[in-house]
Amino acid sequence: MKLFFNALSIYIFILLLGVIAYLMQKYGYINHIWDIWGVIDTSSAVALAILAGFAYYEYIKGDDVIKIYFLTDTGKIDTKLSLLRKEFSRSELLGLLGMVQKDQDKRYKLSYFQNPKTLKKIQEIQKGNGKEIVIKLQKKELEYFNLS
Repeated sequence: MKLFFNALSIYIFILLLGVIAYLMQKYGYINHIWDIWGVIDTSSAVALAILAGFAYYEYIKGDDVIKIYFLTDTGKIDTKLSLLRKEFSRSELLGLLGMVQKDQDKRYKLSYFQNPKTLKKIQEIQKGNGKEIVIKLQKKELEYFNLS
C-alpha cells in the first residue's frame, strides 16, 4: 500500500509540473519548456509502468497456496490442508485446524501456537516468504485431528 501512495504522489507532482510548465510557456516565461517536458513525460510513463508491474506481481503473489504440514517424532505429515497467502492469518489457520478436529465439542490445545516464533513464521508467510507452514506436534496433540 505504501508503494501505491508513493507512486500516486510522484504522479501528482509530475502532473502539477506539467500544468506549471504549460502556464509558464503560455504567458511567455520560458519558450522551449515542452521539449524538456516531453522527456519528463516519457520517463514518468515508463516509471509508472514499471511500478504497475511490481504492484501486479505483489497482487498475484497473494494467490499462492500455503500448504499445512504436521511434524511429529515419526516425521512430516501432509494434512492436505492449505490456505491462500492473502487469507493466511493465525485465526484462519486455527479455524481451519478446528474444522478437522475429531471432537467438535472441545477445543484442541497446541503448544506450537504458544511460541512467539510461530507468530514470526506466520508474518513471514504473509510477507511472501515461504510456501508452507510446519506445525510441530507432540504425539498426544496429533490425536486431536482427523486427517483421513
